[in-house]
Amino acid sequence: MSASADLAARRFSVVIVNYNGGQMLLDCVRSVRSGLLPADRIIVVDNGSRDDSMARLEAAEPGCVILRNGCNAGFARAVNRGLAQVRSEFALLLNNDARLAPDAWDALAAAFDTLPRAAFLGGRLLYEDGRLQNAVAAFPRLSAELLPRALLRALWPARYRGRPTGDTPLRVESIIGALFAVRMAAVAEFGPLDEDFFFFLEETEWCHRAHTRGWETWHIPAARAVHAQGATAKKHNALARIEYHRSRLLYFRKTAPGRYALSYAIALTKAAFNALGNALLAGLTLGLAPRVRAKAGVDLKILAWYLQGRPADVGLPDKCPPGRPLPGA
Repeated sequence: MSASADLAARRFSVVIVNYNGGQMLLDCVRSVRSGLLPADRIIVVDNGSRDDSMARLEAAEPGCVILRNGCNAGFARAVNRGLAQVRSEFALLLNNDARLAPDAWDALAAAFDTLPRAAFLGGRLLYEDGRLQNAVAAFPRLSAELLPRALLRALWPARYRGRPTGDTPLRVESIIGALFAVRMAAVAEFGPLDEDFFFFLEETEWCHRAHTRGWETWHIPAARAVHAQGATAKKHNALARIEYHRSRLLYFRKTAPGRYALSYAIALTKAAFNALGNALLAGLTLGLAPRVRAKAGVDLKILAWYLQGRPADVGLPDKCPPGRPLPGA
């Protein structure tokens, strides 16, 4: 880390939420760690991991602040517990499956200095081979529920660009939470993440809330991270998709309550169409196409969740009991 990057890094604390991160967690922490960056600025919040990721972290990187939730409290609740420990000017939320590039500190600190109304900054997310991932996102709208993504990009290319390729900072509606820098003074004004969200869209609602109060969100291409993109969620594909549906409905209820009934009707109709269509396709291929069979199985589970009344106990595993104190806190 260069001297300037070290000075920039010292303006930040890092909050990493872990859930069975394994080697990914250790790689993530090492990507933000340096001999001059105090270990107590790295806050790892563990959501009841069952693997040895925390033991490996404590052995390899002693001095990090470790907060144990004892169960899966979800992303928002875990982040908020980490943010409560932050005393620095800025915080960097980093997924445990991401690795930060060393020059990101300079880029993020400089952007906060030149953009005084920026509450949140995101960066460029990359696959291992250097390909771009989606790094920005538009606020969910009913039009996006009804129209194909290709048509949305054709009609509103600036809003639905997803993977900006230029090197100029861009003001955007929201950013992907894998690399998410936070101005703590802004959070003091409009509040932390909404803990009603368990997983997915919590950062989108946060950006929307900031926007309604006159704060801005920016994409900073010079701040880069390699990201495994949802490695945890991929282990529980159908359950993760159910969490996404739950969060999307919650987002509309919170940000556009007058359109919630319509958003629910659209979501249910799409779930039924996808499930029945893919089940028919799986039948026509006699179940011999693994991808078709797997997709049909996931979509049928999502439809079943809707038809059962969207039970709260269906979703990602190891959830903390609702309304109770965290057992490890």
